[in-house]
Amino acid sequence: MNYKVTNVNGSASKAVLPSGYSSWIDFWEKKTGRPANTCHCTTCWQKATDGAHVNVVGYGNYWYIVPLCHAHNLSGDSFWVEGPLVPVNPNLSILW
Repeated sequence: MNYKVTNVNGSASKAVLPSGYSSWIDFWEKKTGRPANTCHCTTCWQKATDGAHVNVVGYGNYWYIVPLCHAHNLSGDSFWVEGPLVPVNPNLSILW
C-alpha cells in the first residue's frame, strides 16, 4: 500500500530511539521483519540510508518510520512512499 507523507521537521532532536535498536532503520527492520534495502519513495531506487520520521498526510500528527534515502529524508515536500510504515508510538498499528 502507498501513503502520501511529509517528513517530521526536527524529529532527530525530539525522537528517542527505543532501547534494543541500533538505528531507526534497525527499528523498522525488526518491527517489519523485512530488510530496508531501497528508499521507499515510490519514484526512487536509491539505497535506504535513513529511518525517516514521517506523518501520513490527512491522518493526524502521528509519527511513523519508513526507510528513505538521505535526499528524500531531507525533502520539505509531500511525496508517496510504499509501506509498511512503523509507528513510533507503540499504541498505533503498523500500516501495511
